[in-house]
Amino acid sequence: MYDVSLYGHLTFDRIFDGLKKDNSVGSMGNVWYHLTKINPNIKINLEPTDIGESLIMVNKEKSERASIANLNLQYRKPVISKSKWNHILYLNELSDTSFIEDIKTGLVSADICRGNVLNELSILKHIDFLFISDEDLFLDVMELSKHVKHSVILHYPSGSVCYNKDGSTIKTDVEVIDGINVLGCGDMLASYFINEYLKCYDVKNSIEKSHKLVSNYLGAGK
Repeated sequence: MYDVSLYGHLTFDRIFDGLKKDNSVGSMGNVWYHLTKINPNIKINLEPTDIGESLIMVNKEKSERASIANLNLQYRKPVISKSKWNHILYLNELSDTSFIEDIKTGLVSADICRGNVLNELSILKHIDFLFISDEDLFLDVMELSKHVKHSVILHYPSGSVCYNKDGSTIKTDVEVIDGINVLGCGDMLASYFINEYLKCYDVKNSIEKSHKLVSNYLGAGK
C-alpha cells in the first residue's frame, strides 16, 4: 500500500520572475516535491490524468503571481492503487472525474484552482478534505462544506479556516510574509497537511503544524 497517491494535473511550467526565466514541473510536481522534502521515506504513487503547460509570472515585491495555462493537452486513464491518502489536482479543471468513484481505500482530498467553476458538486461526496483559496471560492464556504465528507480548508495569506461538515470551524492565523514567491503555496499547504494528518489523524494539530512549516519554508527562501 502507498502512503499517498497523487491524481490529476501534471504541468510543464515556464516561470518568469522579473527578467529571470526558469522551467519547472508544476501541479502534481509541487505536491510530490514538498512531500518528499519533508518526508524522504514516504511512498508516493503518481498517476497524472491530465498533462499540460502553463506560463507563470511572479512578482516577489508584491507577493503576487499570475498564470495562463492549457492544463488538459493530454489525457490518460489512471490506475487506482491502494493508498492511505489520495490527493487530486485540480478538481474543477479535470477532463474526467469518474475515476474518483473507483478510489476505495484511504482518505481523499482535492484542490481547486483558478479557472472553471466546479458545477458537478455531487463529486464532492467522495472528497474528505477540499483545499481552496479565498480568491478561488465560487460558493458560500459554509454551503460548500455541506457537500464534502469532512472539511473544507479555506486558505489565504494570513492563515486559514477549516470548515467542518458538522458546522464547527478551526481558524489558524499566521504572520503575513512580504516579498516572497507565493507560487505553489496552496500545493505546499496541502502537502504538509497530508503528511501531518497521516501522523496524528487530528485536523487542528495538522493544520496548525502545516501553516508553521509553510511559514518557515517561505521565510527561509527570502
